Amino acid sequence: MIRPLRDHVLVKPIPRKQSDTLIVVSSEKFNIGTVEAVGPGLITKRGIQPCCVAVGDKIRYGNGDYLDWPIIHHEGQEFQMIREADIAGIIEEDNA
Repeated sequence: MIRPLRDHVLVKPIPRKQSDTLIVVSSEKFNIGTVEAVGPGLITKRGIQPCCVAVGDKIRYGNGDYLDWPIIHHEGQEFQMIREADIAGIIEEDNA
């Protein structure tokens, strides 16, 4: 597995399911993925500030100004390496 450094997060993107019958036009630039590995944290003057996400978290990342992160191919799977600051939020499943 790839071990991220500093405040980087290794994400396994979850492909968006497209409808077979509808054409959806969306300018939404967010992606959804699962956290596979997390670096130790951001280095600051006060020490290391740990990342807020954990392995297994389902996250929404990117925003309107983001650059396309390159796809990393490792052991037959596709991943993206992003910075923690690019994560918009953790998706919490409502099991009610």
